Amino acid sequence: MNKLVNNHELAHQLEQESGIVEWRLLKPHYQRDALIILRTGLDLITAGVQIASDNQAQVRQWISDQSLIKPTPEQVNQWERDNPRFRSLVVAPFVLMQAVNH
Repeated sequence: MNKLVNNHELAHQLEQESGIVEWRLLKPHYQRDALIILRTGLDLITAGVQIASDNQAQVRQWISDQSLIKPTPEQVNQWERDNPRFRSLVVAPFVLMQAVNH
């Protein structure tokens, strides 16, 4: 099986595992420093596939252009007040999160 087929299957699996959750459910992952925010415009499943596939060059690029960032204390304080919802995906050992567009 080629890499494209494997990535397609992985994308399908990750799509099934993604979901919308409230901040309070993501907070434990923040506390263990495993939470990563995706910039709006970066597809959650695409990022999940590249991280799960260990595409280090792509992940480094996203970190460099700040498409992948760690939450700041200011963001966390705001989320504590508002308990917003995020689209999330576990790609062990990380949890990816992205703001839900209303």
